[in-house]
Amino acid sequence: MTIDEIINGNDQFPGICKIIRAYINNMDLEFVTATRISSYISLVQKRASGELMTTASWIRQFVIKHPLYKHDSVVSEEMTYDLLVECSEITNGKSCVELFGNLRETSDHNNKHFRRDSYKTSDNIISPVFDAAGLEW
Repeated sequence: MTIDEIINGNDQFPGICKIIRAYINNMDLEFVTATRISSYISLVQKRASGELMTTASWIRQFVIKHPLYKHDSVVSEEMTYDLLVECSEITNGKSCVELFGNLRETSDHNNKHFRRDSYKTSDNIISPVFDAAGLEW
């Protein structure tokens, strides 16, 4: 099995992420917490499928595209500095769709795996109900 099949599933196996989402369905989580977890699960799924770059791939691409890189496998101090500045900016909120897709732009109330119309309420705590429709194992 490929990492994509382990994470996202195939015809014989549902995938780790679908199993985790089903588990989350049985937990009493607040909506914001559940959607945040779901966003991270989606990030893992997209990285496993190749839709989003891994951090290692992103760093390699940064170095290869850097104007000072001479394709000699040497990463100069200037290139290292530029890489660290870019990493710092991303850490502090700069968009990097190659790494995160729209994860940072996704609203907690705009998650395709949890239905807003299916809240469970108890003691004024709102929890999502996982929408497992369409998930065939």
